[in-house]
Amino acid sequence: MKFRSIGSPSVDPAKDRPVMRATTLPLLISIVGVFSAVASAQELVPHRASYDLSMREGDSDLVDAQGRIAIEMRRKTCDTYDLDYRFVARFQQEQELIVTDQQTRSTESADGERFDFETKTFIDASPENAVIGTASTRGDVTRVALTAPKVRTVEVPKSLFPMQHTIALIGQAKAGARIVETRLYDGDEEVEKLLTSTAVIAPASESGTGRDGKVAEVTPSDGRASLSDQLTGLAAWRISESFYNSDSDPDGLPIFETAYTLYENGVSDDLVLTFDGYTLAGGLASLDLFQMPDCP
Repeated sequence: MKFRSIGSPSVDPAKDRPVMRATTLPLLISIVGVFSAVASAQELVPHRASYDLSMREGDSDLVDAQGRIAIEMRRKTCDTYDLDYRFVARFQQEQELIVTDQQTRSTESADGERFDFETKTFIDASPENAVIGTASTRGDVTRVALTAPKVRTVEVPKSLFPMQHTIALIGQAKAGARIVETRLYDGDEEVEKLLTSTAVIAPASESGTGRDGKVAEVTPSDGRASLSDQLTGLAAWRISESFYNSDSDPDGLPIFETAYTLYENGVSDDLVLTFDGYTLAGGLASLDLFQMPDCP
């Protein structure tokens, strides 16, 4: 699973809080869609995971920042991916502590044609915003029908949804791709800003990559044995992903950047999330893998 941002957060989270969506972590983003025939052979394992994050660097106005991400991806049927996602972050400024809480529930069809989403954001336990809607893709058009914060329908060029983006990144990585560009939709209320991503794919461990170019097999960092047991032997890649929209800097700077290790089963680890004014970094704190559905 990958992670991505909507918007361009500042170090004043009460005004412009960090909001990340699971794509894809991968994705978007990985959180994150470049869906194609190569993706159909990939399978995302249902799982529950949590990630602990801390501030790696920050603006002088920000004393400290910590976060925790919890996700649960299930496959209730062979036709859908169901995701529960929550990101809670604490921002310590000189004279103020701010707590943000984003909660997302979504269902994405396995064929990548439909995406139902509901995201609620709280600041210091008070409701701040809710985005509810459905997106569907037909031909070269993605149609987004929002019911909150206000009812409206927007059509944009074909955009890809979070789970399929993760599936396709894995497929592209296995095929040897090194740069993947795509247009995404992950439930942002500002549909017209046309989110895109550029992902740079590298072996997760250069020392484990032979001259034949085969992908490295890696295990999680920090000696986390119980997590390592569940991911040992899986192919993995280091993904560096930049996100852009109509608010992007004229000089070509992205609105948000992330880096993460993406395993071939869709689990992500070793996250680095770079916002405007601060960077959060961390990794898996817990991981439970669930049974795959018996699909034809």
